[in-house]
Amino acid sequence: MATISADTLLNASKHDREMLVDIYELLNNLFARNRNQHRRSHWWKSLHAFRKQLALLLSEMDTGKKSERPTKIETRLKYWDEKCVHVWYCQFSQLIAVGPFAMFGLVMMASVARLCRITGITTAYEEIASTDIKGVLTANDELLMSDEFAGVIDEDPEWDEGVVIARED
Repeated sequence: MATISADTLLNASKHDREMLVDIYELLNNLFARNRNQHRRSHWWKSLHAFRKQLALLLSEMDTGKKSERPTKIETRLKYWDEKCVHVWYCQFSQLIAVGPFAMFGLVMMASVARLCRITGITTAYEEIASTDIKGVLTANDELLMSDEFAGVIDEDPEWDEGVVIARED
């Protein structure tokens, strides 16, 4: 099973690191400009948490002992995977469903997706999905799934064709 590690982020290119800073600056500007209008919205708490967590990650990447950085970053990424990313995704996808703020939601979803790609969270999910698909294909090739779906596919199905009702004029 794939695990999330700090290696992906620590070995990220300079461009990817700059993208993280750009995402943070974008979130900071959106937060400052829209605080008065949206601060009572249900998704605002997720934006606030997203911005704060990204700021903490950026500070952990640049400060502290180099030997402690991988441990701190890995702990943060695992916390994100378990507690945060799914909540952010859900909240921002609901924002897309709201007509007037759909573009705002798209920007937030794209930011979460880009952050997950850069940090390696997406790669871990792709490895898990790849393993699951390989298992399904292997089971299908070996006809192991026939027992599971035997009730659905019968040799002699009994169909209910209904009763014909004549109209009265």
